[in-house]
Amino acid sequence: MKEIRRRLQQGETCLGLYVRIPCPDIVELAKGAGYDFVRLDCEHALMSLSEIRELLSAARRVGMPCQIRIAPELPITALLGQEPAGIMAPHIESREDAQRLVDACRFAPVGRRGMDGLSRMIRMGGMKRQDYMEYEQENLDVIVQIESRAGLEHIDEILQVPGVTMAATGRADLSQELGVSGRKDDPAVLKAERYIIERTLTAGKFPTIAVNSPGRMKELYDLGVRCFLIGKDESLLTSAMAENRRAYKTAAKGTDI
Repeated sequence: MKEIRRRLQQGETCLGLYVRIPCPDIVELAKGAGYDFVRLDCEHALMSLSEIRELLSAARRVGMPCQIRIAPELPITALLGQEPAGIMAPHIESREDAQRLVDACRFAPVGRRGMDGLSRMIRMGGMKRQDYMEYEQENLDVIVQIESRAGLEHIDEILQVPGVTMAATGRADLSQELGVSGRKDDPAVLKAERYIIERTLTAGKFPTIAVNSPGRMKELYDLGVRCFLIGKDESLLTSAMAENRRAYKTAAKGTDI
């Protein structure tokens, strides 16, 4: 498995899929389709802890980096024990929010993550405890999602927190905050997203941005973005099924189908 951050450091472009369907086959299909990583959307999709564990297991099996966008009620320490490639927290609005996230995800001296001597890579991979702690510090990505006025105001403080490696945007929530609810492509929203990207790059961190068209991806690529979410499993499956039906329905014109 080639870690996303290592690829970004080398200037490579990484394309990811948001996973909302709690089925391990989705992770395997994403790998087969050539995606570079997946991100489980546990904020907006209903997934049990056992389903998350199965998805992470499938990701390990096929060598697919798997990040998790968490919800407030999820136990970060237990999730980290399953060794995701990254933890992304929505609605980060202050340095304190970012520090709490880092404290939960990073071992000392950067954070205050609890140490389990029987974590997977110690138990199954034969790592010594110190080696495991160093490995996690180097390979786990901590991703802050900026999607509010407060987040925009405090973005430099947020990005200065040691241990934060990536920043994401949230155009839907930003549209609400900026008074253009639901209009994700409003100029005010796009301006805010550009500001988040620019501040992230200035801080030496990596922006990870969801895009809805190749054209938008090219615009952001030219700004320096190299990590993109380019679809959601539910939407892609729905579109493909609808197109498949449409093609056959068209072919059947003039029949009694």
